[in-house]
Amino acid sequence: MKPQHLHRLVIAFFVLYLVAVTWPLAMWVSDPLPLIFGLPLPLAWSILWIVLGFVVLLVLDWFTERS
Repeated sequence: MKPQHLHRLVIAFFVLYLVAVTWPLAMWVSDPLPLIFGLPLPLAWSILWIVLGFVVLLVLDWFTERS
């Protein structure tokens, strides 16, 4: 994969990340139930996006070190 394409995908992911954890879209998961692994849904939603962001940054680092 070309570095330019990868950087664009990463930027698109983090724009989606921004939209997913801010007001309009985060309201969809604002109900405290159901519990996911004992965590309220809004907290689990935030943790999910943090973990996904970490994985995307690891992939970006891996691809940039290879080229």
